[in-house]
Amino acid sequence: MKIQVISVWAASLLLALSMSCKSSKPKPNPTTSAVTTEVSATQPTEVSVPAVPLENTKKDTAVNTATSKATAEVKKEKIRLDLPVVPREFRAAWVATVANINWPSKRNLTTEQQKQEAIALLDLLKNHNFNAVIFQVRPSADALYESSYEPWSYFLTGEIGKRPEPYYDPLAFWVEEAHKRGLELHVWLNPYRAHHTNGGEVTEKSMAKKAADYVVRLKNGMYWFDPADPRTQDHASRVVNDIVKRYDIDGVHFDDYFYPYASYNGGDFPDHKTWKSYKDNGGTLSRADWRRHNVNIFIERIYKEIKAEKPFVKFGLSPFGIWKPGYPAGVTGSFAV
Repeated sequence: MKIQVISVWAASLLLALSMSCKSSKPKPNPTTSAVTTEVSATQPTEVSVPAVPLENTKKDTAVNTATSKATAEVKKEKIRLDLPVVPREFRAAWVATVANINWPSKRNLTTEQQKQEAIALLDLLKNHNFNAVIFQVRPSADALYESSYEPWSYFLTGEIGKRPEPYYDPLAFWVEEAHKRGLELHVWLNPYRAHHTNGGEVTEKSMAKKAADYVVRLKNGMYWFDPADPRTQDHASRVVNDIVKRYDIDGVHFDDYFYPYASYNGGDFPDHKTWKSYKDNGGTLSRADWRRHNVNIFIERIYKEIKAEKPFVKFGLSPFGIWKPGYPAGVTGSFAV
């Protein structure tokens, strides 16, 4: 009788344990399944804000229904901020190297003296709240930087083609020091002037000699590239693109990008050879319009080439100011004020 009671009791216990084990198994959670399906189906191609990852549900932990619903609504989305444009003044100063106007102050300074003068000028600009410097690197078909196209400047060392000793690259130095002070560094080039009257003797290293076939000598002693000659434009293009590619500059500026003042030659510019070639080949523009066209296509070309290489580099021109008719002589127009 005891054995039977024990057997019944044992059977009851096994049945209870079996039911208990079945009830302890986790039931499928439709909410969790829906969440997983929804998130995987809404993966965007661009992600700006990552979604909150779903944590693995432990088998022995109950799922919080409210949390699961909130998580299910989290989707990856792209946030777009329309911020207002911050106005920025262009507060720049020109640093002229031609005739040693601003830098270097003399042609016989040592490398260290040149550097100290440059630092003093940059500190002056920074302390007076300037944000850019326009540094003249090519005053007259010469270079105040390492160039394979034109000789070292006479205004740097007192001799055309002579590099500074101990050697350094002035443009690279100016770029680095300007950027240290939060200043943009723009290079300033004179595209047509081949030799300045203050530029010392015209030597075999001078572009006035090397490009004699498309450079003309003016009556005031200066040498000028003929703007109409394609070789002038090709050469200037190579010079500009070389600088843009190799140096971390912020802008390019042209000064004297036009035909020279009439007073430079005591009259008209001596471009008879290219003018005759133009007319002989069926050209129909007047001589004045033809000259303007030569400048226009050159400026357009330089702009496009700069932007193709580095779109962020600015390009600007510096025309002479006509503040009053007759200044300079021969110029007509309205008063500036």
